[in-house]
Amino acid sequence: MHTIYGISRAVAWTICLAVWAVTSLTMVAADAPPLHQQIDSLVSQRLDELKVTPAGPSSDAEFIRRVHLDLTGVIPTAQATRAFLENSATDKRQKLIDDLLASPDYALHMARVFDVMLTEQRIAAGGNLYDVPAATWREYLAESFAANKPWDQLVRELLASDGTDAKLAGAFKFYIVRDVASHQLTRDVGRLFLGVDLQCAQCHDDPHVADYRQADYFGIYAFLERSKMHPLSPRGAQLAETAASKTTFVSVFTTKSGETSPRLPGGEMIADPPLEKDKEYLVKPEPKVRGVPTYSRRLKLAEQLPRAETLGFTRNIANRLWAILLGRGLVHPLDLHHAANPPSHPELLAVLERWLVENHYDIRGFLREVALSDTYQRSSLMTVDSKDLPEQSFAVASLRGLSAEQLRWSVLQATGRIELHYARLDAQTKKTSPLPEASPTPAWKEKITRNEALERQSVSLVAAFTGLPGQPEEGFQPVVDQALYFRNSTKLLPILQEDSGTLLARLNQMSDIQSVADGLYLSVLSRLPTEDEVAEVRQLLQSIKTPKERREPLQALLWGLLLSSEFRLNH
Repeated sequence: MHTIYGISRAVAWTICLAVWAVTSLTMVAADAPPLHQQIDSLVSQRLDELKVTPAGPSSDAEFIRRVHLDLTGVIPTAQATRAFLENSATDKRQKLIDDLLASPDYALHMARVFDVMLTEQRIAAGGNLYDVPAATWREYLAESFAANKPWDQLVRELLASDGTDAKLAGAFKFYIVRDVASHQLTRDVGRLFLGVDLQCAQCHDDPHVADYRQADYFGIYAFLERSKMHPLSPRGAQLAETAASKTTFVSVFTTKSGETSPRLPGGEMIADPPLEKDKEYLVKPEPKVRGVPTYSRRLKLAEQLPRAETLGFTRNIANRLWAILLGRGLVHPLDLHHAANPPSHPELLAVLERWLVENHYDIRGFLREVALSDTYQRSSLMTVDSKDLPEQSFAVASLRGLSAEQLRWSVLQATGRIELHYARLDAQTKKTSPLPEASPTPAWKEKITRNEALERQSVSLVAAFTGLPGQPEEGFQPVVDQALYFRNSTKLLPILQEDSGTLLARLNQMSDIQSVADGLYLSVLSRLPTEDEVAEVRQLLQSIKTPKERREPLQALLWGLLLSSEFRLNH
């Protein structure tokens, strides 16, 4: 039964992959144009087929805000926005993209994005007794993205980590937050690394998705079922593994049973190598000693899964990276790749896959190419009703709610809290005049240290906008609790209040109404105000003479802009 499933599954997926890729073969020759041009060509072809006229290019104000949010997770400063708007250079967008990708903020933002993607806010059942500290995990990810670690290497480290290597201590978080529970890991390995959610195939062939078979689920499960949690005393944990087990399964629909060796979807079964008796373990398991087998199925998974030859591996990350910048995947939902849910642009997805393989899974380079495309740089404004446009056409920039982390850092940026905090740190550093370090701290690590107090100050903001553990991050959702937080939370007031050096303090020192309006709108909405908006500010402030009297209306203006959908959406 399993052999039949394996062959039929492999054939089905191979045919599907071939169909998706066939039209891209001539496009990836050595003299192919840059990826961003290929993106625009293929998206334009699809728009022509749909008889859809796309939105025009984004304004400079739209672009600088969007690209800052997407690549660094925070809106730009007012000074950066003004300088960009006044810059007449034709290559200023490309230069901005390159500058942002080279910044420590990029590494920190990608660490936050992939933290949410890979852990989905899960908390280990043992809590602090054996969980990997959040700081250790975030630093591992930040260092990986700062170094532009290839995606296949990152996945290999996540799957191979067992908690014993200090250099990869953070990578063990992937297993720990799932308590090394084999069924949870099976589902998440399929979803996060292959783009297939096989949850329903645990008990039977998925009745809704013909491609998802029970044999596929247990093929992945066979790599992981021997791995268990090995708690340490007084705290901490490592991963233990047994040397022998059989993987069997029974369909609750048909009661038919099967047995399988480790196998990735679309691939062949991998047999355990023969071992001499009493040579099964490098370290034999004891009550207080973790078992280390001579042959590890889990390490075989770490070796076999993150490869271009593995069905779905490259396609999944290409689709997920595309969704980070465009708001939705070419295959959507992101973890439902199957024949009945084909990509909106099959040729484009094949081109993206090929680029990643040829460029050794270069995440930074991939994001650069997508950000350079006209498709990414479209306006979110259409001359026709965009509600009538298919979302998957990419004819207009999507409106996306800010993630909890984007919202946190953007509120701190808009109110001037980040600038004030850094100024105080710099003044303190200058006062103490420390000796030069023998080995300078990497910029990303220094930024983490500088941000610690800001994170503590705004922890309630993240908590109010974060989803439930185990649920994928879907960005901001305008639920009652979140709306009430912005309107009534006393924890937000200290961030908004006027302190020396904050936005409110600077605005209150300005006598010219136009300057007040410009400073307010550039800081919060990353654009200059319209004439009507300037008039509204003038009407509110013109009769007020003293800074003390202006404080409350200025705070109301700031609060109103923070409450606006224009601020809380990436557009």
